[in-house]
Amino acid sequence: MTARGDWIGYCDAQGERQPRDLLLQAITSFEREGRTGTAVDLGCGTGADTAELLARRWDVVAVDGQEEAIRRLRKKVDPNAVSRLRAVVSKMEDATFAPADFVFASYSLPFCRPDAFPSLWERLRSCLRPGGRFAGELFGDRDSWASDREMTFHDAAAARVLFDGLDIEVFEEEEEDAEGWDELKHWHVFHVIARRSDER
Repeated sequence: MTARGDWIGYCDAQGERQPRDLLLQAITSFEREGRTGTAVDLGCGTGADTAELLARRWDVVAVDGQEEAIRRLRKKVDPNAVSRLRAVVSKMEDATFAPADFVFASYSLPFCRPDAFPSLWERLRSCLRPGGRFAGELFGDRDSWASDREMTFHDAAAARVLFDGLDIEVFEEEEEDAEGWDELKHWHVFHVIARRSDER
């Protein structure tokens, strides 16, 4: 694929990928409730998931640390949806979040530094409106990248603790050997959808 940390190479390798299944699962739950609103796509890359949210009438704040990724995202967006997009070039550790109905973080949170993760996670939880959802991935402690001290990993118990007080709708643990960025690697991933209660 490409060397880990080569984010432009990663964007190139993504091509025209389809929206993530976890995203579709979460927004289908919102649609059953007759609800859209404002979504944060954290680590949006070139925007496959942002584009899907916009197509389904969401307002989207798309955040990525790479200016080139945001440039490619803007080129992809339907001109009729531009008014509902706010694209932000920012490291996730430095981003601020206004109230949102949906936070989507597809394979991005593990790349937050461990010392910055607690503050980032608190800001993400705090921005969720009543009835809002988080969907995204965390990396487990048996992932083959777990020795990287610049990344954040959790065991299953610690991953669940992050969602205390939220209603966990999906918590799937995946462990397999498959292609990584530039190598066959061992993936240990938690796929999560969690909902904040309707009560304030």
